Amino acid sequence: MWKAGIQQQAVPSPDHATRYLRDIKEGKGFPSLWLASSPEDLEKIALGMLLRKGHLDSVNLIGFNELCFSNVGIKVNQVEDTNFPVPTVGNLHYELCTSNDAELIAAIELFLKGNGCFQEFVKSQPDKNNMRKIAARYINEVSEQYQAKAEEWAKQYL
Repeated sequence: MWKAGIQQQAVPSPDHATRYLRDIKEGKGFPSLWLASSPEDLEKIALGMLLRKGHLDSVNLIGFNELCFSNVGIKVNQVEDTNFPVPTVGNLHYELCTSNDAELIAAIELFLKGNGCFQEFVKSQPDKNNMRKIAARYINEVSEQYQAKAEEWAKQYL
């Protein structure tokens, strides 16, 4: 769905707008986001998200550039996630200080015009940088509570 918007560099339809908003506003409270500074951070964030969900899956991460928010007047506050399954990236958690659909759509439109990236992490294809390999790579950074699940996913690469 996000790829379609990126290809058109615009929100393709009102249905897409509704689905984009649902993706951004998923969860409780203000919409949250992660500001990664490296590809390794992205891998750890994807792993932590799946560990929190409790099941192995593919993950698609949408990387907004900061100007998507600052140019439309959305304030971004750091809110460390102290219970994130991969604690080494818990400090990369932020919240958008708005739930206003018009502001969020304006930010999404800036993203779709090329102000960000789209990263896919596959579930378990051996020839790709998949989530099983990622679990093995960062097994020592996973919190104790999630360690058994991470080991289960990573066992073929440990």
